[in-house]
Amino acid sequence: MEKFIHIQENIFCEPCKECGERPVIEQVKGKFIVRCPKSKSHYQTKPGLVDIKDWNIKNKPHPPLGSKDTSKKKAS
Repeated sequence: MEKFIHIQENIFCEPCKECGERPVIEQVKGKFIVRCPKSKSHYQTKPGLVDIKDWNIKNKPHPPLGSKDTSKKKAS
């Protein structure tokens, strides 16, 4: 059975991109991994120090391509 360390609610963390769960911290051989509690196949940080910044970058939602009008209109 896996034991996870829950991240305090007052620390901002993006939810998992795949399932929407809040990440947890797992300790493996003395190193820490920020990962999704639902599945090991979802994104997880490299073992080492707790890297919430990397988790947030990789799980940040991106707007779909082509959603922003970038055409330049000339003033008449």
